[in-house]
Amino acid sequence: MARQISFHHSVSVERQVSIPMRDGVCLTADVYRPKSAGDQLLPVLLMRLPYGRAIASTVTYAHPSWYAHQDYIVVIQDVRGCGTSGGDFEPFRAEYEDGYDTVRWCAEELAGSSGKVGMYGFSYQGVTQFQAAVMQPPGLVTICPAMATADLYHGWFYFGGAMCLDFDLTWALQLTQNRAQVLKQEPTATKIFQAQQQITSWLHYTPLKELPPLKDEPLGQFFFDWISNSQPNAPYWQELNPLSRFDHYDLPALHIAGWADLFIEATIATYDAACLATPQPQHLIAGPWQHMPWVQQVGELDFGAGAASQIDRLQVAWFDYWLKGIDQGVMAALEAGTTALPHRSVQLFLMGENCWINHAAPTESALPHAKESITMDEQLTFYLADDFRLELEPVAESETLPDIYTYDPRIPTPSTSYGFYDQRPCQNRWDILVYRSGILTKPLTVVGIAECTLYAATTAVDTDWVVKLLDIYPDGREMLVSMGVVRGSKVQAVTPDEILKYVIPLRPTAQVFAAGHRLGLTVASAAFPLIERHSNTLISPDAVIVSEFVEATQQIHHSERYPSQLRLPVADVD
Repeated sequence: MARQISFHHSVSVERQVSIPMRDGVCLTADVYRPKSAGDQLLPVLLMRLPYGRAIASTVTYAHPSWYAHQDYIVVIQDVRGCGTSGGDFEPFRAEYEDGYDTVRWCAEELAGSSGKVGMYGFSYQGVTQFQAAVMQPPGLVTICPAMATADLYHGWFYFGGAMCLDFDLTWALQLTQNRAQVLKQEPTATKIFQAQQQITSWLHYTPLKELPPLKDEPLGQFFFDWISNSQPNAPYWQELNPLSRFDHYDLPALHIAGWADLFIEATIATYDAACLATPQPQHLIAGPWQHMPWVQQVGELDFGAGAASQIDRLQVAWFDYWLKGIDQGVMAALEAGTTALPHRSVQLFLMGENCWINHAAPTESALPHAKESITMDEQLTFYLADDFRLELEPVAESETLPDIYTYDPRIPTPSTSYGFYDQRPCQNRWDILVYRSGILTKPLTVVGIAECTLYAATTAVDTDWVVKLLDIYPDGREMLVSMGVVRGSKVQAVTPDEILKYVIPLRPTAQVFAAGHRLGLTVASAAFPLIERHSNTLISPDAVIVSEFVEATQQIHHSERYPSQLRLPVADVD
């Protein structure tokens, strides 16, 4: 039963408020209010999450009471089947209708509401915003999605056609354990908790469709939906993806991204899709951050005080403008010097210079994409060459010996977490090629989506190609900047021993390679456990077993005939 308590001297909270959905199920929320409001009607800020109302995304945002202190009613809701909300939980499945019903309740039935609602939150909480927005509920004025996507296949559950195994399994166990914990289901809660502590061994398990911690666990069956629907056009994804309903997206939005976030590709792509869907203002802020927390220390690098998150205050200024009609100059600041299109702007943290810049976004995309068709003054091309060099001039020889390595799925090439980590511990192996440029004599600024073209052959009927862009420091550190993956069969039929062309886009970045540094490019066929290991067969990844693994001999060609290359979108930043 809901009860009003004094949270602190300026904010009160009503806990476990019941909000009815159209099917009779009630979801629960905590409602925070400023004590000073009196009879004044206030706009509502809504967050919907599966992790428990008490958390309220405080790993990245200020506590809801802080937002309430800025003269907002703040509603933090457990989504269906989570926390104390009724119903059964299946990730993303009920969020369209439940999002609509909750927003409508906040606008029309919540005492003290002005009728205007804004949504905020990151990750799952960001996706729920897109799912509510495409339903066009009455009262929803604006959203602030962070590190979220409208396309759950590309760049969220899958990357370049390969499953994001580490994230998919880790998150599935987390969601399952959370639900078992709330329901006090034993021994399930303890069993899944123990599986979380043993995640390294479970990441190696085959076949994935028989994974013991979740196989016979009713609360975690969604994991098997994720791994069995390995094609982007599967009805499963189209039903969940807000992007499939973006013809109904028509809200101003503040999008927040992190260069070291696993979902950076998906976040940027969704911003682009939003800009195409509506003339309403869409603004993008991209900081150096990983998924959480948003602090100046990211991975193994400290980007200085300027990298500390100011998102809370920026969101309040954004909400003040759209929900209260108070202009703190946020729109002018976002739009200043960025683009000829007044409804979109991009603010980027430029790593290496460690400063924020306003970026002049191309009309078709937030960030430039290095393609073969654009002119040389818009990009810089490095060619793979003998002796594992990256050269600015193409290889003159018509034929050169390829670089060869063997990829064995039983011992897949490892990777660090995504972000700014030294890759040398992953590179002292036989199954990875490392190409390095000469020493840079002046800074090189790369802003956008780099692209690698490989002319490659494999003895297998299918395989993965994984490339990483590195910033090589004078002291020897080889820091990950970006990476790209392509699963051969998702692009074209693979004929063993035939040289084929693979174009591999990398995740977006904004990076200054300093004078005295070098560029690095690695080529491998795995980045385990960031992505699932490829068995080098055509057997479904969720069904393959160890005895079916096949070793593959991989050839990377670089010659006049086969000009394997790295194309970088370069920028001239004052």
